[in-house]
Amino acid sequence: MSTDVTSTLAAGNQHGAQPQQRRGRGIIWVLISVVVLALALLLGWLPHYKRNKEVNARAQQQRNALPIVQVQVAHTAASEQELTLPGTVTPLRSAHIYARVPGYLKARYVDLGDTVHKGQLLGVISAPDLDASVAQEAAAVQQSKDNVLTAQSTLRLQQATYARVHTLVLHGILSGQEDDTARAAVESAQSNLEAMESAVMGAQGALAHAQALADFEQLRSPIDGTITARNVEVGNLVSAVGAAQGLAAVPANSTGGPPTGGAQGGELFDVVDLGSLEVFVSVPEEDAPFVQTGQPVNLTFSELPGQTFAGKVIRSSDSLSQQSRTLLEEVQVNDVQHRLRPGMFASVQMHYRAPNRGILISGDSLLTMARGQFVPVVENNVIQMRPVNVGRDLGTQVYVNAGLQDGDLVVVNPNDAVKQGVRVSTRPAPVGQLGVSADPRAGGKSGNQGKRDQ
Repeated sequence: MSTDVTSTLAAGNQHGAQPQQRRGRGIIWVLISVVVLALALLLGWLPHYKRNKEVNARAQQQRNALPIVQVQVAHTAASEQELTLPGTVTPLRSAHIYARVPGYLKARYVDLGDTVHKGQLLGVISAPDLDASVAQEAAAVQQSKDNVLTAQSTLRLQQATYARVHTLVLHGILSGQEDDTARAAVESAQSNLEAMESAVMGAQGALAHAQALADFEQLRSPIDGTITARNVEVGNLVSAVGAAQGLAAVPANSTGGPPTGGAQGGELFDVVDLGSLEVFVSVPEEDAPFVQTGQPVNLTFSELPGQTFAGKVIRSSDSLSQQSRTLLEEVQVNDVQHRLRPGMFASVQMHYRAPNRGILISGDSLLTMARGQFVPVVENNVIQMRPVNVGRDLGTQVYVNAGLQDGDLVVVNPNDAVKQGVRVSTRPAPVGQLGVSADPRAGGKSGNQGKRDQ
């Protein structure tokens, strides 16, 4: 009996312990889940928190740090200056040959590229009406000469008659009136002879005029040179203004003369002396006082690398263009080997000594504002905006005539933070930003780079 009761109690205790064990395990799993979730949140949030803290610290440090600017030391430019200017090769002697008489081109003896000599026949124009006019004027001259012969015969007859009448008058056979009549007939014959001689001169002048026009039927070269344009062909109708009708223009190198083209009123032939050439250059206003007539120059061409041609300034316009503010200079260059051709692009180097050398700085340092032009300079780590007077502009570099001193620390490529009185820290500018890759003495294209308006 007692044994059954004990078994029953033990069984009841076992049934009551199982739910308690299950609840304990559930609590443990909940706690484990909470701990795992907390660890996951902590591991994900902690790096993000550290990054934010570092970013905020870096931002605070940058806000407290001084702005960094790149500087270069400004130096006085060399007194020997070299000015490089563009130019175009043109012939010193060229002839644009036009027709003077209308007609058809009967013959053509030269073509493009042929070398001709002075007086050489280039072509012949057929003008039958002009030839007929010459023949008519020649006949008029002959007729006038015949009239002179008749007048001379008449004068001799009247002179003989007057001699006989005058003798009879002296012997009293004839009256004085008959003497006067015979003398008047002689004077009339003399006047008629003079009129006939004047008619001969007039007819000869008309013949010379017609013959001069007829001579223009032959097209001849006035100089020694090369045919660089031919805008006419055999059979084309040529007008009196020189245009060949019915033929399109033949492209040719520009020689500085009028435009070519047969149907457009251009020349029939273009003869150019390729041995003596010239180059026209436009010198800027600030350099014009230093370029003198007779000054030697050097010329280079991209088509002829490594070759330098000697030239000389032979004349100047002595007046600046109001549109470009430049002085036109003519440079003569001799090329006996005929390496140069009209129309080639030339780089002309001129050397001179500048009295006011100025300070050479990078063009990126120049600021153009409403108040004028300024250059930021660092003095004791403080920005000073210096007003300057700019001279020559080389594009990547500029000459400052006033406002800077040798040795000043000039800010290169300043940004919006560069203002008057701002404290900065400096570091040397890279070589590529100094604008000194090119020769500082060489000229270049105009216009500043890096200018901005504030």
